[in-house]
Amino acid sequence: MTELPKPLSDIWADLSAERSLLIDRLTGLDAEATLRSPGPGEWSTAQLVDHLLLAEGFTNDFMKPMLAQAQAAGQATGFPAELQAFDPLPPPLGMEAPPPIRPQKELPAQELIDALQAMGERSKTTLEALASVDPRKLRMPHPLFGPPLDFGQWWALHAIHYAMHNAQAEAALGGDRG
Repeated sequence: MTELPKPLSDIWADLSAERSLLIDRLTGLDAEATLRSPGPGEWSTAQLVDHLLLAEGFTNDFMKPMLAQAQAAGQATGFPAELQAFDPLPPPLGMEAPPPIRPQKELPAQELIDALQAMGERSKTTLEALASVDPRKLRMPHPLFGPPLDFGQWWALHAIHYAMHNAQAEAALGGDRG
């Protein structure tokens, strides 16, 4: 992996740690464990992972062409040396997953692990491309936050998102993983 500037490196480290924790939780689980919901209306671990993959895939999907456009327009002048951290996230307007990133399938644990690993590689490539521009200048509205977030904030949110759903996965798995 190309060395990332500190703000992106910090996000990548947090996101990678959360992804690894989730993969550890999934390792060796049978279908019953991954499909069990901790309560009525609560997502199973398989659904939580599908949701995380959909959300992260969405971010990769919209960023790739916007980063390519910025690079083609000569805006890839490097990551700003003075940028040490991204602005904090505004408070969310809600917490319900938008329909396009609600769980759509429940895969077996090994397929979830493979998908998480593949998404990690995909996201790493996007972050490497993001390191060539000033992420604060590229913005996209987020359905749960109102005003557009800059691209650095979008990635910071993914690390938080994984942490939140890791806690839910732990509850859904109960005694199957600790």
